[in-house]
Amino acid sequence: MKIFVDSSFLIALVNENDSLHEKSLEYIDLIEKNDCYISNLVINEVITVIGNKIDLETAISAFDLINDIFHIINEYEIKDFNSTTMLIYEKHGTKLSFTDCSIIVDMHYHKIENLLSFDKEFKKAEGINLIF
Repeated sequence: MKIFVDSSFLIALVNENDSLHEKSLEYIDLIEKNDCYISNLVINEVITVIGNKIDLETAISAFDLINDIFHIINEYEIKDFNSTTMLIYEKHGTKLSFTDCSIIVDMHYHKIENLLSFDKEFKKAEGINLIF
């Protein structure tokens, strides 16, 4: 199964003080047993938040972990990526971040139906099976 992994899940997994940390641990097997994907924009969010909330060393470890485990999508290979993402952003009325909307574009383009995220707003996105 192909699964796209959102920053909300990864941040909770790495940050032991996150209210969803324990919940994130329940999904470790899912990541280990499936093809998991992440994008450059999600990496940006994860590393920035972890660096700010925890420290640089943890952010570096998270980056290494991401590179070892995930298939990294270069979203800028998708024609009109930013414009398409902006259309989805407008549709959702800022309830999803621009990066979240880019995930929808990535998932549709790469035919990934499953999303591991703690962001419930993704339930409103068409063609996405939200796992949490």
